[in-house]
Amino acid sequence: MIVVVAATSALVRWAGSGEQPKLSVAKQWNEAIEKLGFEPVYPPVEDIQVGDIFAIISEDALSDSATEEPFAGRSIKLLHVDLTPEIEQAYRAVYQFPATNARPEKEGHIWLQESAAGSLFKAPATRTTLPLVLFPRFTITNVKRASGSASAMSQLFGGAFGADASSTGTVEVRFSATETYGVPAVPAELRLLDFCEDEETKAFCSQRGIRKQLGMLIGKRIDDKVKDRKTGMERPRFSVELALVSRVFLARSIQTSIIEDDGMRGNIGVNQQAGLPAIAAQPAPATTGASGDGKPQPPAPVPQAGANNTPGAALAAERRATSNVLLPDTLLPRPVVVGFKSVRFKPVE
Repeated sequence: MIVVVAATSALVRWAGSGEQPKLSVAKQWNEAIEKLGFEPVYPPVEDIQVGDIFAIISEDALSDSATEEPFAGRSIKLLHVDLTPEIEQAYRAVYQFPATNARPEKEGHIWLQESAAGSLFKAPATRTTLPLVLFPRFTITNVKRASGSASAMSQLFGGAFGADASSTGTVEVRFSATETYGVPAVPAELRLLDFCEDEETKAFCSQRGIRKQLGMLIGKRIDDKVKDRKTGMERPRFSVELALVSRVFLARSIQTSIIEDDGMRGNIGVNQQAGLPAIAAQPAPATTGASGDGKPQPPAPVPQAGANNTPGAALAAERRATSNVLLPDTLLPRPVVVGFKSVRFKPVE
């Protein structure tokens, strides 16, 4: 029995010894925001705007760290190009419909529309509010499970041995009061080309110029070389690009919850007589009944090994640990950028 308990204990430790999923909020944030169709910004900041030009590490040939790393950890802001004329021009061609009236108090009542002061399909001369955008609440869950059983020992001792461990990490994010603004791709691309052709700034658009700037971020690693798996030729480890921000997505409130749940369980059921040779039931000599009628009584059965009345043992153990971190729904004094879209320029290697 001591051997069995020791084996089960080791099995439980093995099941729980696997590396638990590390809940990187930055990584989970990036993965979730990318599914919304734009470049994530973590942590959300106020001072990114349309017209900003960034040098970016867009790929790491040795790992996925370039996409897992927060934007601030793989980019450096070079300067800002004033796109105010392009932004104003873009929104002169965008209709701005009347505000929504309050929801009807009773179900089934008509939801009245607010009438426009002038033509409904005439863009305003000056826009005074940001365009709206709606994001769904999203949840990301990482689950790790480990389990084990001892089938060989089970056959030897006639018992059932098992253990399992699990770890679950969940990140839930909700944006409120979300807005956006930007310019179409064509005027943004033209301004980026102008930047790369201007004598004062074109040096930033070369491989050497971009890598020099990013070297201030990650040091000498920016010049690391690796062998291309297809050609066998040496190539830069990091791919770099220039990005001009053409649209930003803003939120005035962000609610986040982070939940980690770790659990471990082990169980054992042992029949101590298992493995012993079965003893066949032998007929016993007839006995005289208590009434003295002389009729033989049926032989008493001999217990079989492993029957329900055979001595046995059972052991179960379980452990759980839960933690929760919450950023409550707080209204910010000004909107912050949670992501953006950009036009890119990739210099020739």
